[in-house]
Amino acid sequence: MNASKTFQRFLDFFLFTNIFLAASVTSLVFETSYLLTVKISDWSYPAFLFSATLFLYCFHRIYPFRKEESRSPLAIRHLWIKKNFSLFYLILIASALCTIYLLIFSIPFRVVVSLLPIAFISLGYTIPFIPWKGKWIRFRDIPGIKIFLISLVLSLTTVLLPVMAFSRLTSLIDPPFLFIFIRRFFFIFAITIPFDIRDMDYDRKKGTSTIPLILGTFRAKQLSFLALGLFVVATLTQYFWLQDISKAYLMALCISALVSGGVIRYADFKRRDYYYGFYLEGMMLLQSLLIIAGNKLLT
Repeated sequence: MNASKTFQRFLDFFLFTNIFLAASVTSLVFETSYLLTVKISDWSYPAFLFSATLFLYCFHRIYPFRKEESRSPLAIRHLWIKKNFSLFYLILIASALCTIYLLIFSIPFRVVVSLLPIAFISLGYTIPFIPWKGKWIRFRDIPGIKIFLISLVLSLTTVLLPVMAFSRLTSLIDPPFLFIFIRRFFFIFAITIPFDIRDMDYDRKKGTSTIPLILGTFRAKQLSFLALGLFVVATLTQYFWLQDISKAYLMALCISALVSGGVIRYADFKRRDYYYGFYLEGMMLLQSLLIIAGNKLLT
């Protein structure tokens, strides 16, 4: 096997098993720690978030197959999962066991209590449990709510819960916390809209009303750019008003918004899964790495 094929197999593995996504989400916890100067005293919560994210997204991928839902036969990620179903199940089970172990033995009780409504939303996103017109629907089937739920859950798990785990609870009412929470929500919202653009045909067939189906592709992207704009406005407001973030952090956040805008600009339903799985999901990791680099400039 030549080097290019070996690299392609590794890339497929990390992208289609959602390991890259879980790592990108977890990286936002470290970004939060730098921005709020919250010291991560141990790796229990980042490890928990990584394993829980990995489990939930693997479960989300497998559950439709078990329910015999028909997705696009051309989607590379679904073809890869069908071909590597045993490996995918192994990762699903391993991530579930790690999540349960960390939840029981390592995560503070106040964080566990706060996780309950988040877990309810996360599982209800995939599993139909709401009775509606003689059938059962999921949270994601409620018109236009899908992206709001994803943005809220990721903001809570990468901003609120790390502060609860590693800092004093009074920090939750401090202006810097509120700014980063709002900013995180807008950023996740912006980079998530293109995924609904990618899935428009599937959602249309399933009767799921997403933002791109309601507004159209062009206006959906405009909404995504608006969210990025609000992200930048919140960053500038915090910099000039509170004056509690450095110029290095300001530049890191603005650069991440600029790069994300470029990736969103060229996202459409014709793009391959790699574009979404690596470039769009990678915007979370890029932003975190830029913040870490900014921190190195300050030390």
